[in-house]
Amino acid sequence: MRQLFIASLFLFFSVEFVRAQTTGDLLNLLVQKGTITQKEADSIHSDFSAKQRASDIKSDSFPLAIGRLLHLSGYTQIRYQNFQEPTKNNGFNVPRARLDFQGDFSTKWNYRLLIDFVGASAANGTAPTGGALVSPELLDAFIAYKPVDFLKITAGQFLLPFSQENLTPDRSLETIDRSQVVSALMARKGDVSNGLVDSIGNQNGRDIGLMINGSLIKTNNHYLLDYYLFLVNGAGINTLDNNQYKDIGGRVVLHPYKIIDIGASYYNGFDKFTSSPTINQERIRLGTEFAVNYNQFSVKGEWIQGKEGDTNRIVHQGWYIQGSYFLWPKHLQGVFRYDTYDPNTAKSKIQETSTYYVFGLNYFFNVWTKIQTEYSYRTENPSVHNNVFMVQLQLGF
Repeated sequence: MRQLFIASLFLFFSVEFVRAQTTGDLLNLLVQKGTITQKEADSIHSDFSAKQRASDIKSDSFPLAIGRLLHLSGYTQIRYQNFQEPTKNNGFNVPRARLDFQGDFSTKWNYRLLIDFVGASAANGTAPTGGALVSPELLDAFIAYKPVDFLKITAGQFLLPFSQENLTPDRSLETIDRSQVVSALMARKGDVSNGLVDSIGNQNGRDIGLMINGSLIKTNNHYLLDYYLFLVNGAGINTLDNNQYKDIGGRVVLHPYKIIDIGASYYNGFDKFTSSPTINQERIRLGTEFAVNYNQFSVKGEWIQGKEGDTNRIVHQGWYIQGSYFLWPKHLQGVFRYDTYDPNTAKSKIQETSTYYVFGLNYFFNVWTKIQTEYSYRTENPSVHNNVFMVQLQLGF
């Protein structure tokens, strides 16, 4: 009752003191008149500020909405690359231009459609990643049902729940490009050095099938465990399966503390590769991960191993560790990543392993609009001078 009384007085004096320029000014006047105490004014101001921040974030993320049925957002990335390697041409490109449709049918049912208008490689073609060039491209198309926190059922086309970086949206990456091992082994660019580019091409880490996931054991306002189980075609996006097998996998993430994540992933299936497009070969993935997020600081890392083939099996693996810190909270972020990848563990590491030292600086205008600058110092053997400087502008709405 007292809170209702205070709220009523607050509205009344809002009219009387309409000339007050800010909420803080108005609350100060109410305190001076003895209408409310300083403690009550501080509480009201804190609640108002929290709601205003939430409103600002929502406005930045989804300015166009039709109730809960449709939230429309999108973003475009414009990139400039300067290569040290003389055989590569410097210049501008548009790596992504996307529209994102999301909505809720009810508190338990939701959907998503994510479309990219920039060409990408798909199945049955001769593009560098093994597929034909397709544009526009449907990335996500799924319906999800979540009756309870510990169970969510998703059907359609979605990001494979393997690797924390694979699950990170492109718009939210702290570096301009993903790590070498995720690009090579998670249905993205493929492992060109081994001729093990998936015949399905670059699938942006996605596939078609069913997934169940949820959160278990809630304590101290957070869940201790997240789990994911999936059954997919293994043939990539927007296409039928290319063999009689289905691929399976799962991911488990522990949260011993709210700021710490520790996880492991597994994938098992069959695929055809550009080096032997008529033969189904076993494809296995193992991965571990961790992340620590504390205030303006975060550090994360992953190790992933891939096994390809039956008789002449190739094992390739890599890992990275990445740290970031907001030098200016919410605006200016520094990033460093150590990123190493071995495309064939049976060969000499000196000859095969490539290591990238990535130095980045990100400036955020708002939630989705940012400019990223990055220098990647790269060591490979035989020695290749392929260091690269990149700048990327992301405009989101």
